[in-house]
Amino acid sequence: MAAEAASPPRVPGVGSTAIAGLLEPPATGVVLGSSSHAVWLLLDDAAIVVSTADATRLPNGVEIGVDAATDPFQSVRHGETVEIGGNRILLSGLTVEVVRWWDPRPVLPSVPVAELAAAIGSLPDEVPGIDGSQLADALGHVSGPAVLAAAENLLGSGTGLTPEGDDYLAGAVAALRLLGPAVGDEAVAAMLEAIAAPLAELASARTTTFSAALMAHARRGEVAAPAGDFLRALSGRGDVDSAHAALSKVGHTSGPALAAGIVLGARSIVRLNV
Repeated sequence: MAAEAASPPRVPGVGSTAIAGLLEPPATGVVLGSSSHAVWLLLDDAAIVVSTADATRLPNGVEIGVDAATDPFQSVRHGETVEIGGNRILLSGLTVEVVRWWDPRPVLPSVPVAELAAAIGSLPDEVPGIDGSQLADALGHVSGPAVLAAAENLLGSGTGLTPEGDDYLAGAVAALRLLGPAVGDEAVAAMLEAIAAPLAELASARTTTFSAALMAHARRGEVAAPAGDFLRALSGRGDVDSAHAALSKVGHTSGPALAAGIVLGARSIVRLNV
């Protein structure tokens, strides 16, 4: 009698609450790409990333309990089908089971505008090679149409898996969504809500599927863990310099661009509320 094939090993994972609704019902996805640290999946029009414990925890991801050195994704191939359901993701040679959850939307306390201004200090709000002046002007006027025009020029610009222009814009959007209400300014969040649909359409047309997904999360205030730490620090819960340095070390270009975008958004909020 032939021996039964061994079941793929199971690894525990920590999932983002932002994608909890995608992981419970039975569904089929496809692999968009993979590396030693992550696998990117497309599920209908949503992008999900499964990453190792030594990678950055993302708002649309599941972090597994092993490092990249164990080569957990060696059998995964581009274009292959992936079964999802019951908070499990069945990859080639690996079954990921979500056993814990984390919230990618940081809860920020109320913060006086003067304290936010002091926290930003002289931190950079620009990215070399990316023209952020149009976005800065649009935010200064809380103009949805002007923000969309600036987004059209930024999306897809620059280098990286998520282009620098995308990260810069996402950082600014997340800062408006989270720090605006923290200082008592609801106008910027309302403006973002008003342009949600056209911004999503722009991102879908002008950048990668994965980057467009991260933009949608940023609009809801859902960010990568280091970005959340930086936003909390700006609101008085943490050391600003160390949180900024940690975010700036993420990826080749993503971290610095995200950090600059957050500072730009925060600085715009300060100028609107002094």
